[in-house]
Amino acid sequence: MNEIKQAFEKALPKIALRLENELKLVCPVDKGFLRWSIDVKANGSVLTITMLDYGLYVEFGTFKQRPNPFIRNTIRNKMAQIVQEEILKHL
Repeated sequence: MNEIKQAFEKALPKIALRLENELKLVCPVDKGFLRWSIDVKANGSVLTITMLDYGLYVEFGTFKQRPNPFIRNTIRNKMAQIVQEEILKHL
């Protein structure tokens, strides 16, 4: 178990980078400001995703705009694969 924890800690910065790249690929683009504001950082064993404030409205929608859940969909569809691949590199 300790070996997996160590592998995870070593892999976390690369996991953050790969998640950031995936989010930038699927982010809806008007002028590109939201896409280029996306940043994913590894803090201990936590990943923190930041971006311009209006990313919230893109993700969850507004009264006039339908939601485009690009963050949730990326995490749901890509995260497990990214984590698995990066941890296996460190075992």
